Amino acid sequence: MGIASGSEGAGHGDLGKYTGRPLLSPEVGHAQGVVSTRVLVVDDHSFALGTLTAALAGRGIDVRSAATAREALALAIESRPSVALLDLDLGAGPTGIDLAHALRRALPAIGLCILTSFRDPRLAGTGMPVLPIGAIYLCKADFTTIDNLIATITTLEHAPLTRRNALHGAKGPTVALTDMQMEVLLLVGEGATTSEIAERRGVSKGAVEQTIARICERLDIPKNAPGNQRVQLVQALHRLRGQASES
Repeated sequence: MGIASGSEGAGHGDLGKYTGRPLLSPEVGHAQGVVSTRVLVVDDHSFALGTLTAALAGRGIDVRSAATAREALALAIESRPSVALLDLDLGAGPTGIDLAHALRRALPAIGLCILTSFRDPRLAGTGMPVLPIGAIYLCKADFTTIDNLIATITTLEHAPLTRRNALHGAKGPTVALTDMQMEVLLLVGEGATTSEIAERRGVSKGAVEQTIARICERLDIPKNAPGNQRVQLVQALHRLRGQASES
């Protein structure tokens, strides 16, 4: 059975819905009787997973790690971590946000952090669900020391359900883009022509061109920038995803 991502948006995969009773109620604190913080780290890149796991363990944190969403959900139900650090892009299937919703259903008081190279969760694709209540969104490039991340873990452990902005922690020029502008940017990144975008959105080509112009303004791409403006947009999209730009 698919869990998608609950009632807060369309999911991107199937984890197998957790239908049992919540393992921890929101009223039960994680600190009682716990010697050290237990953190679940999920990343499909083995080097990133191993590096982060070792760094946290070196600070005395009880770390559990997983490379897939399904493995992570099973491990969380078994080990009951107080905080989960989730990569956004977990490969084919559920995203880190889909997993975050599944974890929150199983462990209502778990602290959730999306830790990713993407500057904005919407850069992962259209139809992304919103983050669960209390979740924090962080870009890996913003961390210079492990102390910054530990501070975030501490915040989430003590206040996992604090209401935050839907893009709390997201930074960069795309945060100012509307969802419609983001969708057009992603379509440009996929190579769609102005006509194709107009047809898919049910608007005129002139409206699409105006939207692209506004996106370029938001991303500080001048009209007289060297090279095709669409090429500039695609390169900006790669940078905002933490990927190397294609020349």
